[in-house]
Amino acid sequence: MKNMLTSLIVLLLLLALTACLRPDPIESGTVVDVSYVDVLETEGYARDVVAYGNKIFVAASQAGNQIWEAQNGTAVKVFEPYFSDNPALKIILEPHSRLLFTVDKDKAFYKKLNPELSAFDSVYILHPVWSEILEDRFFGDGSIEDIFAREINDSLVAVVVSDRSEGDGLQQNYFNKRYHSTEGFYYWEKNNVGSSTAGKHLGLDLRDTLIAVTRDELGVILYRLEDVDLDTLAEIDTPGSALEVLFYDNYLLVANNWAGMEVISLGPGDSSLTHLANIEVSGWVKQISIWNDIAILSCGENGVFLVDLSDPEHPRVDQAIDAGYTYRTYVANDMLYAATREGVKRYHIESR
Repeated sequence: MKNMLTSLIVLLLLLALTACLRPDPIESGTVVDVSYVDVLETEGYARDVVAYGNKIFVAASQAGNQIWEAQNGTAVKVFEPYFSDNPALKIILEPHSRLLFTVDKDKAFYKKLNPELSAFDSVYILHPVWSEILEDRFFGDGSIEDIFAREINDSLVAVVVSDRSEGDGLQQNYFNKRYHSTEGFYYWEKNNVGSSTAGKHLGLDLRDTLIAVTRDELGVILYRLEDVDLDTLAEIDTPGSALEVLFYDNYLLVANNWAGMEVISLGPGDSSLTHLANIEVSGWVKQISIWNDIAILSCGENGVFLVDLSDPEHPRVDQAIDAGYTYRTYVANDMLYAATREGVKRYHIESR
């Protein structure tokens, strides 16, 4: 009996040592460390999130739009901008002009923020007569799917939107800074450039003069923007439904819904698009963010997946993040923001 007990103890010790030496099969394959920080409880579903400096901008569905401020490791809500009673779906900040763009289920709006990005500019407060005119500044309807805004100069901001309405497609707009000499204040005014294309356009991304657009089951089209004219460079069909697109070095990353994420190479002179690789994950890929060589995929009820793109021809899943139902992500510096049904979840991300 004593010998059997001794043998059992030795066996248990060997098993324990072997277990300690066995590497974790998930951790051994990762190239980044992701650690949960906290959640910003937005009350409504967090449908979209962007961050700039210490401010976090959220489209919180039925709870409207919100601005949060990061303070000493935590975040507090500092402003709840009112645009309409409809659920807020998308939010974009053009930081240099301080123009805030939002989309709800009915319309798209814009307003200028104060220098602290914590409230509307004083134009909307100090000029009661004009504030009635400036208060409901809208530039589109609820069919807008994506927005890209960039400052051209101090008095001009270019805004390109993709629209799922067949007759609108890809639209270009200019926002001009005007001066009201009688009242003595500056304000922004939209000037339509017009609808550039027809068809159902969903996601878009811009790099210099290139515009890449997803068109659902019709795949991706690449344009060159010459002033306000569009020159079609290339088109490519994609598996699944092409929902969003993102420039990454000399590649395009496409969120193909149930078909995963596709990597497409840009040909010489950006004159062609060639399928390079495809990677499927557990869940339908809705949206893509990028951090260094890591693609961050928003996959609805399956949370977030990180994909290593250090070898774009052979992308591989780095790890999954159990973030709950995730609509979109945004990365700023070493912080990953996930817009989920539980609010905005914040994660710290760093290389291993």
